[in-house]
Order: sequence, then structure tokens, then C-alpha cells
Amino acid sequence: MAGSNSVIRHPLLWFVVGAAAGYYGYKYRKEIAAAVSKGSDLGRDFMLQQRESLADLLEEAREAEEGGEAPGNPDAAK
Repeated sequence: MAGSNSVIRHPLLWFVVGAAAGYYGYKYRKEIAAAVSKGSDLGRDFMLQQRESLADLLEEAREAEEGGEAPGNPDAAK
């Protein structure tokens, strides 16, 4: 069973894996950059939506406090 462990630790294997990763990373660099850019744009949009939603919730809570209603209490509006 020691044979499989020695294959994983062999430096030539790691060199080949690194060379293959570098080759494919270079070959598809434009696609990778586009995917990362798209992901960061989606993340930024999501954060802006959440910030706007939180601001709306805080504003509703402030209005409810000023009006004497308990925030989140649906019976208070009736």
C-alpha cells in the first residue's frame, strides 16, 4: 500500500499537474477573466440590492416608531 502514497508525493507528478494547470489557465485566460468580472458584477449588484432593502426596512421601522406602531406588528395597522 505504500506505492500509492509514493505516487502522490512524486515531484514529477506535481510538476506535470502544475504545467497542465498553467497551460489551461493561459489558454482560457480570456474566458476566466470574463467569468470573474461577471461574478464580481453580480456580487456588487446583489450587495447594492441588499443595502437598499435594508435601508427600506429601517425607514419603515422609523416611520412605525414615529406613528406609535410596533414594527412588524400587523394588528397595529388595523
